[in-house]
Amino acid sequence: MSRLRIAIVGAGFMGRLHARVVADSDLAEVSAIIDPNVELGRQAADEFGVPHFADVASALSAGAADAYIVAAPDRLHEAVTCELLEASKPVLLEKPMAHTLDAAKTIARTAKRSGARLLVAHILRFDPRYCEAAVAVREGRIGQPIHASSGRFTKRDVGQRMNGKSSVCFYLGIHDIDMLQWISGADVTSVYSRAVSKLMPSLGIASEDAIFSTVEMSNGMSGQLYFGWTLPDTAPTGIWARTEVVGTDGLIDLDVRDHGLRLLSRGSWSLPDSQHWPTTNGHIVGDLYEEVRHFISAVRFEKPFVMPVEDALRAVAVNDAILRSVDTGKREAVEDWHI
Repeated sequence: MSRLRIAIVGAGFMGRLHARVVADSDLAEVSAIIDPNVELGRQAADEFGVPHFADVASALSAGAADAYIVAAPDRLHEAVTCELLEASKPVLLEKPMAHTLDAAKTIARTAKRSGARLLVAHILRFDPRYCEAAVAVREGRIGQPIHASSGRFTKRDVGQRMNGKSSVCFYLGIHDIDMLQWISGADVTSVYSRAVSKLMPSLGIASEDAIFSTVEMSNGMSGQLYFGWTLPDTAPTGIWARTEVVGTDGLIDLDVRDHGLRLLSRGSWSLPDSQHWPTTNGHIVGDLYEEVRHFISAVRFEKPFVMPVEDALRAVAVNDAILRSVDTGKREAVEDWHI
């Protein structure tokens, strides 16, 4: 059986990680790199020995791939992904689904109308720790969830690198918005949010530092969401994340800051990633590997995706409400995300 030819849209950090995983697959191969930045795109294309295209239209016209992985900035997701879906191409779309709920709905409607397959890449859906937490709630092992919290902080250089191109709640917080709802089994229905904006503006970056939200949920739960790019660059990890769910008969405490390896080097401690996309014996493994492998296998063998598009829509809807609440200073209801 011939390998699935996959083109990577976006030759940045995440795009190259995806390309490395595909290149290691027994079922797929990297067939093209697509990026409007000619220098960056050609560099990545040369690395994988494939052609470079400046845009999706050119790649489609050349029949460059059977499926596509979109790892472009979130504000470009709508146009690029819809063009691919309209061409009936399966797409693995990096989170967040889009930068607004309207854009995400357009993508979802295009997928529904075209019949093309779409998987939004929420990487924590492939993390065994979060998966076990969700199963524990489904099986009633903590009773009925009462309240929950989920959040993460990363290093300030991430906010500087983004340079105002994405909000902290879309680039970073989308993980916890999805996890809070998926693990608890309930929808966020309203939010009351506040932003802190001191550090980034002082560095000349048009972005908030962090956002904190109190949320109400569809099953009567209350909860909290928090995320920011405020950790000093000397912090031992950029994955400063926790999720807690308290139930009538127990609790879940996910502390994923420490992956089990502590490294002291030249007077500084670090906590290297051993779960999301570590390199082991020269190959990327962990959550990203499982995510890409699932996409390839599901497309090749016509199996269902583990995450429905509706869940990705739901997460974007919560983000929209958070940003509205930051702007208005009031409690904001989450808009209907169904299509």
